[in-house]
Amino acid sequence: MTYHTFGIEIETAGVSISRVKNALERAGVRGCQVKPDGTPSVDAEIVLPPLADCQVAYEYLQSVCNVLDSVGCSINTSCGLHVHISNAELRDHSPAAYTGASIAHTEARGGFLASHGEPLDFVIVKDIMHRYERQQDTLNTMFARSRTNNRYCAPLSASKIDSADTIRDLDHGKFYAINLQTWSRGTIEFRQHGGTIDADKIWNWVQFILNLIRWTKTERVANGTRTIVQDTPVTPFRLFSRVGVQYTMMRNGNGGVSTREIMDATGCSEQRVRAAVSEIRARVGDGAVITHTQQANGGSYGDGTDLTRYEVLTSFETTGGGYELLDDDNIGIASIWAGTSDEIFEYWQDRIEALAR
Repeated sequence: MTYHTFGIEIETAGVSISRVKNALERAGVRGCQVKPDGTPSVDAEIVLPPLADCQVAYEYLQSVCNVLDSVGCSINTSCGLHVHISNAELRDHSPAAYTGASIAHTEARGGFLASHGEPLDFVIVKDIMHRYERQQDTLNTMFARSRTNNRYCAPLSASKIDSADTIRDLDHGKFYAINLQTWSRGTIEFRQHGGTIDADKIWNWVQFILNLIRWTKTERVANGTRTIVQDTPVTPFRLFSRVGVQYTMMRNGNGGVSTREIMDATGCSEQRVRAAVSEIRARVGDGAVITHTQQANGGSYGDGTDLTRYEVLTSFETTGGGYELLDDDNIGIASIWAGTSDEIFEYWQDRIEALAR
């Protein structure tokens, strides 16, 4: 079985940061960061260390919530619960060993990334977000009304997801139900759950999200060969180096620049300009660099200095290994409930019923 680790951020009201810190210390609960959140009416944000799906993590969460309850922390409509799921699988650690080390700080915060494999493929993330958006109305019934169309956890856009070709395209912004702005730090943030210091509520939401990811990975996609849209970097070279200046000129979005223009701007010889083009190809990929020959521009052999143009595309297509959705006969159903245990399913149905009263 594969595991995605997770981080939990609990927002509370009514008790100061210093009191929460002191209470956790007195109780011997290690590993949490307690800090200001910046949201009006939220007095403290308790950031748990990265955890993995195991009994150790559940018991640790219970101990944190017990302390928050004992010191008098409360929840108001401004409070949220944010869950960060690693965008890559845990490797070389058992969930219990990873969790224990993370809580004890024997694994530095940077180890959150070092202990994980390659990030999730774009196709997997797109499917997860598509399934979430597809049943947004159902998800809304799982939470208090304050978490529906909330400006800090806005609903996802179906059209934006459908038209996306990259992780960057999928990113709606920070204040959405699913936030991809934490991607570079190794996580996907789920923001819709309301504030709570009830460990079971938190745990059941984490289990729901983990299953959402697991189901897509195991039942809806497969390794394959597909066309991938890649963005070229804005500054892969030192900005004001000669090759950096040439790269910026070639990536101007206006069909590139001539050899002569590059020579004039950099003081390089024609031979050095061509050598830099090869260096750029090696850095960003052959498919990203286009040579517009003098013949294509209406010239004849020998006119290359003025008529040959070099262009770096801002994005380009390449064929490579990756994931693709399974065909209609083999793909698992898109339901957000697919693959959930009976226990988790029944918990949420009971929760939906209670909120509807």
